[in-house]
Amino acid sequence: KVEVRLADGVIAVFRVTGVRLYAKARYPAKTIYRAPGYAALRLITCGGPFDYATRSYLSSVVVFAALTSSRPPR
Repeated sequence: KVEVRLADGVIAVFRVTGVRLYAKARYPAKTIYRAPGYAALRLITCGGPFDYATRSYLSSVVVFAALTSSRPPR
């Protein structure tokens, strides 16, 4: 469960639906960045092995989450 406070004070509650590790050479940008047709979050960060020669990680970790509910501001 992930809670996000929106600018208007509403709390949006998201449920994590998946976590994936993608090699940077095969990163499916169209899949990750396309609009899913529902309220969703994508958290993208570095992951996998670290390549000291290039000083970067070889993969990206993507966390997928979908809106499940919201609460009005207090």
